[in-house]
Amino acid sequence: MSETLESPAPITVLGVGNPIMGDDAVGLLLLERLRQQQPDPRVEYVDGGTGGMELVPVVQDAARLLILDAVAGDEPGTVHQFSGDQLPRMLSSKLSPHQVGLLDVFAAARMLGREPEQVEVVGVVPESVDLCLGVSEPVSEAMDRAVGAALDVIDSWLVEISEQS
Repeated sequence: MSETLESPAPITVLGVGNPIMGDDAVGLLLLERLRQQQPDPRVEYVDGGTGGMELVPVVQDAARLLILDAVAGDEPGTVHQFSGDQLPRMLSSKLSPHQVGLLDVFAAARMLGREPEQVEVVGVVPESVDLCLGVSEPVSEAMDRAVGAALDVIDSWLVEISEQS
């Protein structure tokens, strides 16, 4: 009996964050909402938690990678979208410990010679990343906007994939 290896989904959505650190959980909450709203088999949803180097294979195997996370900014609840050359600057903002890990993950993937063709980040500026469960009101109010921004990215990539087929 032979096994066929399934190729990875053409789109990977990676949620990162710590669910016990207040607004730092926003990436994981967005991931769950997207998983429910866009159950396309061409999209793989990955809970990256606070993972560091163990995320290297996820990044390496992704053709198109959408990262969901809390991001630095002045106004809590603001939704930001980053791509291309904006990513290193965003990832170096060191909002939380796992973002330093993401910089390391991307560096390792590059050194190993396999990295995503396209990377986008959709994030929400947190009000508090202190030890607590649940997100603040500004982050909660931003969830629909962030989900919409992430769905726009996924939908545009799905159109690209369909056009290439």
